[in-house]
Amino acid sequence: MNNLTPVFECETGQLILEGPPAGVAGEAPLIPVPGLELAFDRADGRLCRAVIEAAGEDGSFSVGEQAAAMLIRLFGSEVLGVVSGTGPGKAPRMRVLSSEPGLTATLSSLARLDATRATSPVSPDSPWWAAEAAELAERGGLRARARAEAHQAVIKLLGQLDTFQTLPAVAVRAAKAVASIHAVTDPQAASQLRGALKKLAGRTPDGPAPGAGFDVAAEVKGLEKDSGRLGGLHWMLDPGLVPEGLFQRGLSPHSDLSVRHDSVNGRVIIHALLAPGAACGAVNRCLARLVDPVVRRVLAQATFTKAEDGGEPSQVTAELELPFPLDEVQDGWIEVVTDKHWPVRSANGHGIRLALLWADTALRAERAPAGLAPHSTPQDWAALATAAWEHCRRDWEAAGDACHAALAVQRQTVLDSKPCAPQSPADPTCLAEVLGR
Repeated sequence: MNNLTPVFECETGQLILEGPPAGVAGEAPLIPVPGLELAFDRADGRLCRAVIEAAGEDGSFSVGEQAAAMLIRLFGSEVLGVVSGTGPGKAPRMRVLSSEPGLTATLSSLARLDATRATSPVSPDSPWWAAEAAELAERGGLRARARAEAHQAVIKLLGQLDTFQTLPAVAVRAAKAVASIHAVTDPQAASQLRGALKKLAGRTPDGPAPGAGFDVAAEVKGLEKDSGRLGGLHWMLDPGLVPEGLFQRGLSPHSDLSVRHDSVNGRVIIHALLAPGAACGAVNRCLARLVDPVVRRVLAQATFTKAEDGGEPSQVTAELELPFPLDEVQDGWIEVVTDKHWPVRSANGHGIRLALLWADTALRAERAPAGLAPHSTPQDWAALATAAWEHCRRDWEAAGDACHAALAVQRQTVLDSKPCAPQSPADPTCLAEVLGR
């Protein structure tokens, strides 16, 4: 599962330990130490690749001290000999390296947690993302990352614990880990957190904890209802193109934005919701734009604005004036960017990015995090996962990638036969979604 073969790239001065490429859900990257980047498969967690910065400023071949130490922990003491034997001017050595399973699983969980945090309906500022990341980083020996995450989590955890009646054991464990890590720099806050956890242990359950309040069944119905609307127009709120934590994400790419065609006035109206506590000033830099994929051209664009009166206080709107009827735009899309000069992706590039977002939706639905939708059933989540894998398949096919489209079908088939597939112990728990805050 975690076997890699070393290859030296002369152009970049990088040594790449290459394994089988990532599958239908793409990669989750992680830089555990300077000079080393790892990539894990988002669906099954395996290590796909390790990229080592190995070129010195004088043209020599060397690996940094921290990167070398992590490589030894991952691949054993012989790895540096293999690495040095694959440098410039050396004959290729067909040596396969196998990573240590326990450490690899921990780092994989951290990488996939980071990826999920970026696309989740729960704010990336939730202390539970940071608490889980701190615990995983500490377990993986990433002390600086663990301290930074614990520092981010501790005060917000103290503010939240009084709102819980009970906590799952995994959440208690993560909070205790935060207290232990943070005690080195702030023993008083760590002691307060431990005291709050002791008080919580004596409470009795009093109904489900409040969650984000999503309706999974309604999401599935919306996908079915809108599948043929707007003449093939679709939309995407790509987290890589907008400020982090600005927009409230939905359960799928479909509900990240609300899109309506006003055919009478020749407009497309786009609504988005701001995340709680978002910096409203950043909205003025964001534009919605309609793209024609045939010529890779922006047909219309408009900035988001808040309503003067009425409407939801967190809702922002952009209105696109169409230069011609919408049905003349074949397979166009709406996207949100922060720069009107941002290059337009190719149709294939856009399809791949959208396929990955649908895969992200499907993986979340397979986990069925109770905190996001306390009143939704496992069957509702299974239906959303099935629908998301189907959208993922279509977008991989539209991007011309039949192999990844087949993998989406395979995931969908497995889900249909076993809707409540157990989560692997190596998978991230995603406590922020389990708790819904």
